[in-house]
Amino acid sequence: MKKLLFIFFPILLFAGLSYAQATYVGSTTCQTCHSTKYDDWINTGHPYKFSVIQNNQAPTYPSFVMNYEDMWMDSLGSTPHTWDQIAGVIGGFGWKARFVGTDGIIVGTASSTIDAGSGHNQFNFYNGVNRGWVNYDADTPNKKYNYSCFKCHTTGGDTAGTWLDGVAGLGTFTEGGIGCEACHGPGSEHASAPSKSNIDKVYEFAHLDNSIGGLVYAPGDTVRPDAASNDINFLCGSCHNRSYTAPINSSGGFIKHHEQWDEFIASPHGKAGLNCVSCHDPHKRVIWEGDGIKLECATCHTDKSANINHEGPKDCENCHMPYAAKSGATQGESGYQGDIRSHIFKIEVEDTLSLFTADGKNVRVDPNYGVALNVQFACLGCHNSSATDTIPNMTATAALAAAKDMHKTVGISAAHQNLPARYALGQNYPNPFNPTTRIPYSVQSKGRIILTVYDLTGKKVQTLVNEEKAAGNYEVTFNAENLAGGIYIVQMRSNTYSASRKLILVK
Repeated sequence: MKKLLFIFFPILLFAGLSYAQATYVGSTTCQTCHSTKYDDWINTGHPYKFSVIQNNQAPTYPSFVMNYEDMWMDSLGSTPHTWDQIAGVIGGFGWKARFVGTDGIIVGTASSTIDAGSGHNQFNFYNGVNRGWVNYDADTPNKKYNYSCFKCHTTGGDTAGTWLDGVAGLGTFTEGGIGCEACHGPGSEHASAPSKSNIDKVYEFAHLDNSIGGLVYAPGDTVRPDAASNDINFLCGSCHNRSYTAPINSSGGFIKHHEQWDEFIASPHGKAGLNCVSCHDPHKRVIWEGDGIKLECATCHTDKSANINHEGPKDCENCHMPYAAKSGATQGESGYQGDIRSHIFKIEVEDTLSLFTADGKNVRVDPNYGVALNVQFACLGCHNSSATDTIPNMTATAALAAAKDMHKTVGISAAHQNLPARYALGQNYPNPFNPTTRIPYSVQSKGRIILTVYDLTGKKVQTLVNEEKAAGNYEVTFNAENLAGGIYIVQMRSNTYSASRKLILVK
């Protein structure tokens, strides 16, 4: 049977600073006095960053999490597996899940004794959608789950010893997942004699493999842990970054996950002195319809929120916090929608240049405006997500024109009002249908529009539209309740445009 070796370490010295010589006591000890915060925390993703498998039983997640756990062992790797082959699960709460074998190596990677090199070892499920399996580092040898990996997935990590019985040299931790003491420090003294003076409100520390000894906010500006300070950005940034340095790392056309700190300190919010808990309740979740956001954009940006020249949803985060980062999978068809919201906030409305450097490894820092999202991510992620949705497609040039006028009170441009750049007859949906279907179409400029349905012999079945229309995006419903099943043709005509689409009626 696998055994987690729990060791309660005395707190270490960091950058010449000494915290009280306390030991770790576990989050359940904190629950005794802080039950409300504990109940909020246990329903976030932090406790489930790493789940140790005990007694060959699958990990347990909150009931609202839709992660398709019941199919994991049937689909992992090249053949079905059982939980007695698994020592731990990385994640499984919000985005993806990976699996550590009883040999201490990520299942499906090159050196794993379980499905060596087979891949099919990372399951993606963001937002409750089965996004399937991908091959995670299938060709990479020695992909051990050791301190370098679990330092941000567990509490009380140390490079000494091992967390997995029978596998030496992995390092140890006191609690799987990010527990109370990961943010407040070892709690033995506080648990025995509760006082504000013997627990850390914000536990600043540097990871043992952090050669910098802190975080590089900017060239020449390295911040190191301070026992007397409560720098919440430093605490969160210890794990919500990838290299302990300010450049925002990217790969494959998206910002990498765990880069929220890098994004935030480069943003106007970070530069203005805000911190992570200005907007987030650190004990509550945001995903799965959580209520962890405690400050709405309109609270500070009243002028902007009063003028949002956008047809359809007017949620600030849709544009200013688009899915520019990717943890597990992309969404839609635009190529600009990952599964993690950006924390850059600012949108550049002067050009349509790439968000990334030429080599694609970092977010570009423009000499004129610094770091900012481009309209491709801010606009096209949604607008070009699907050819069959009701959101009109846009070019980057049109999106740029729209973005320039997004919060203006006068002079709203046609592009800003989502006026189409051309005539278009969209594909009906659903298709096939029975008995009704919706047909989207776009009108470039004011004029008479005719939409007519014909059968395959060319006989007119029904005129859906025959009137003057202003420029805009429209939709009409076709009711075929009294028609026989088969293929029909819808035709759209204007003075300068004609197009047809097949409609499939199934009865």
